[in-house]
Amino acid sequence: MQNQAAKQPRAVRKYTIGEARDWMVWEGVALADVVNEDEMPEVKLGAVGFLRAPKGVTTNFEFAYDEVLVVTKGVCTVVSAGRSVTMTVGEVVYLPAGTPGSFRTDEDTELVYVASSPYGEVNRQARAELLGAE
Repeated sequence: MQNQAAKQPRAVRKYTIGEARDWMVWEGVALADVVNEDEMPEVKLGAVGFLRAPKGVTTNFEFAYDEVLVVTKGVCTVVSAGRSVTMTVGEVVYLPAGTPGSFRTDEDTELVYVASSPYGEVNRQARAELLGAE
């Protein structure tokens, strides 16, 4: 059923972390886009995907695009502008474009990310940097 939907641009689609391919590694965090506007021009988002990270990973960020994180497993903490926000399963955090901070996994963590980017340019640059770092 999903294969038929993939051939239809306006079809509803379902994705699971087990089906995610092309994992990229960034500072100990594994990322896999399942939807992005480069591969699916009809998509009006930069990317949607899955993140996996073991306990104890800390990464710094300052994205040029808005991003939303939804925790599906574990516990993680985002620190920005002197504020610390700890999230667990079912919780969401919004990271506005240009906001510097850090992300730390307090347990083995999995989450879904949703990134917006104008015309996919920011997503293409980030993906090229991540794939080039391997």
